[in-house]
Amino acid sequence: MTAPRMISATELRAVIGFQDLIDPMAEAFRQSSASEAQNGLIVMFPADTPEEGDVYVKTGALRGCDIHIVKIAPWFAVNAREGRPQGGFVAVLDSRTGHARAIIADEHYLSDIRTAATGALVTRWLAPERVKTVSVLGTGTQAYLQALAVHHERPFSRLSIWGRDPAKAAALAARLKIELSLDACEVARDVETAVRAADVLVTATLSRQPIVQGEWVKPGQLVIAVGADDPTKCELDPTALLRARVFVDARETAATNGDVFHAIKAGHNIDQLVAAELGEVISGQVLGRMSQDDIVIAKLVGIGAQDVIAAQCAIGRFANSLV
Repeated sequence: MTAPRMISATELRAVIGFQDLIDPMAEAFRQSSASEAQNGLIVMFPADTPEEGDVYVKTGALRGCDIHIVKIAPWFAVNAREGRPQGGFVAVLDSRTGHARAIIADEHYLSDIRTAATGALVTRWLAPERVKTVSVLGTGTQAYLQALAVHHERPFSRLSIWGRDPAKAAALAARLKIELSLDACEVARDVETAVRAADVLVTATLSRQPIVQGEWVKPGQLVIAVGADDPTKCELDPTALLRARVFVDARETAATNGDVFHAIKAGHNIDQLVAAELGEVISGQVLGRMSQDDIVIAKLVGIGAQDVIAAQCAIGRFANSLV
């Protein structure tokens, strides 16, 4: 048996970006909500504390797809502090034989761009028609990519960034002001100011306590919440969820991770909290934004179906060299 093709992060970055995955992500969510996907998730904390490091093991298979995947996606604070890439890889396996076709040593890149592509898809389906101001909470990779993703679908002119480290927030603001040719890009003095100013709010932090209060969100706003992606993390308080139409990537995943999980622990029912899955909106089964005054929250934890589709798109760029 021929050894699987090894694909490096450098090779991957050269041939695929988040824009290439926006439309494919729609199919991932449609199939998942149609019970045509198998999404598995295990979260481990091998470092001394959850804050220092976590490892996500995700599996995914889609009906009719010729591949399935096992993804190992670590995030360790020491890498972020020292400017090193994160580790991890995606194993791409043949759905007919189970043989490995490729190992994508993506340094978290494929996970990052498929999450950004989902942010763009959410913006396309759920954002207000006109977006002037976007606020981003966070200063990391997703803070940067989600700003690009929202702008891709709803070009905006003003951006506000809040971060626990003002210097990092200022650096990100300066970068995005140039890259997106914005009229204004500033560092918010506090979270409440950033939230209240936004037509679209992105939360991309590592917070383990709610930092967004429900009383701050406003009619017409879209919140794209990507930071709280395991049982230890939470960015939005239950009031924010209860005031909004909340859409999730998968009910089962949302119920055991992040903001929805914490609201359930506080005594709320998932049917009270969640309006629908994204796939149900995309397939036309459920209306997304019902009026321009709706407060809409997209709570994204991440599911294996996304990783299957992302891997399929990625290895397609290397088809001539695969086993």
